[in-house]
Order: sequence, then structure tokens, then C-alpha cells
Amino acid sequence: MDDISKPSIESRINKLKNLPALPEASVRILEAVNDPDVEIEKLVKVISLSPALVARLLGLANSAFFGQLNQIDDLHTAIVRVLGLQMVKSLSLGILLNVQLDPKHCKGFDSQSFWMHSLITAVAAQKLANAHAWQSLSSANAYTCGLLLHIGILVAAYAFPEELDGILSHESNSYLHVETEIQRRFGQSHYQMGYILLKKWQLPEFYQSMLSQFTNTEMPENQVELNRCLHASQQICYSILDQEADDTGLDLIAATAGLPLETVGKVFSALLESKDNVQKLAAEMGGW
Repeated sequence: MDDISKPSIESRINKLKNLPALPEASVRILEAVNDPDVEIEKLVKVISLSPALVARLLGLANSAFFGQLNQIDDLHTAIVRVLGLQMVKSLSLGILLNVQLDPKHCKGFDSQSFWMHSLITAVAAQKLANAHAWQSLSSANAYTCGLLLHIGILVAAYAFPEELDGILSHESNSYLHVETEIQRRFGQSHYQMGYILLKKWQLPEFYQSMLSQFTNTEMPENQVELNRCLHASQQICYSILDQEADDTGLDLIAATAGLPLETVGKVFSALLESKDNVQKLAAEMGGW
């Protein structure tokens, strides 16, 4: 923390309390996407309160990632035929966060890279949850948690653009470096920053607790499975995005998470094979 004095750190952390509030329409959309029993018709109606969100979801449905032959021009069709209910709910959550926290003042922030990390982590978590069948963890929740895991970096880009730009200018492609430097310079991790945001916006306690407890070595028993899944997913993501992109270290990831090496290997291989497609989706989301 030698780059910024302690009083300066405290004033910057206090700034997090002044993060923007959500517009009423966004509050209603978040309530809908976090309702496990919401019907497609109701979700379409609520999402339609935000024309920008509708446009972005339609843009995704028609993107190269999904490879649709015919133009998709209404949200109901996009959900039923292309995106799927769970993906729409998760991506709507991510898009709303991205809209409210404009990172444009942080010149070094790469939105495509951010979404690439978030999407790969989310898909890895979903696949691990499906393959391992943890009793207390659904694949849908695992996906959303993976998507939100690095949201604190977006918070930092919005609230502390100059400081984060200084970090990114040194090694912008390494989220391990970014994580370490945010903790060192602010005395607070980006997971804690993300937690402050989710708490302020009153997202479900499940997601708040996921971020607040992520680096805690002594966590509630009911969160151990989620934590193991997310740590493994994060490490798989780093391996996928590494320049070498090989399976070195998968045995350690599996052992740390208490997962079969075969399971981790299959998830790694599937994501490596679909990396280009995920990159197309990240480019769509990062271009907003």
C-alpha cells in the first residue's frame, strides 16, 4: 500500500458507499431475473422496461456466437429459441451492472477481456456443477456466481479509474496481477468491492455472501461447495487464457477443489475447444 497513503485509501473506500443507485426499472428487472419461478412472458414484459437491455439481448441472439441463420427480432423468440431462460437472466444481470458502472474513464480497462474472464469462469462453474452434482449448488447459481465473481474490477474501473489504469498498464492481461495489486494498493480485494455493490443494490444474499466469503479460509459449511467450484473455475479460466493454454496444473486444481481430475480435464478441454466462440460473445458484450 505504498503508492497511496492510508487516509487516501480510506477516502477512496468510502467513495464506494456513493456508488450509483439503480433506476426503478432496473430494480424491477433484477427482481425478475432473481425469481427462480418467473415465467418467460413476465420476464419479457419486465425486461422491456429497458429498451437498451432488449437491444443488447437481441444483439447477442443474432451474434456470431449463436450462429442463427434467420434474424431474431423479438425478445420472446430470442429467449425460447436461442438464449434460453437461464442465460437471459444471468446476462441481464451482468448487462445491468455494466450499464450502471460505466468504465470509460479507466483507459486501460478492456471490456472484452473482462467479459472473457467472466464468461469462461461462469461456464466452467456451470459445467463443474453439472458434472459433480454438488448437493447444495445448482448449475444455474454456479453460472451466475461465476459471472459476478470479478464484478469488483468493474467497480474499481468506475470508482477508481486512475488507480486501476495504473495497475492495468503494467500487466493488463493477468487478472492474478490485478487481484494482487488491488489488494495491495487499497487494502481491500476486488471481491470485497463487488460485495459492497451487490449489498447496496440488494441482490440476493446468496450472491453477496459468495463475494464476501470468497477469500475466507473459514466459511460457513453451506458455502464450501460453492467456493470450491468457483476457485476451480477461476483457475481453469486462467489456464485457458494463458498463452500456453495447456493442461499443466489441472491435477492441482482438482486436488484443491476435491474434484476428480477427469472432471476438471473434461471441463478444461470443452472450454478450450469453445474458446473462440466465447471470445465472440465477449466481444459482443465488451463492445457496449
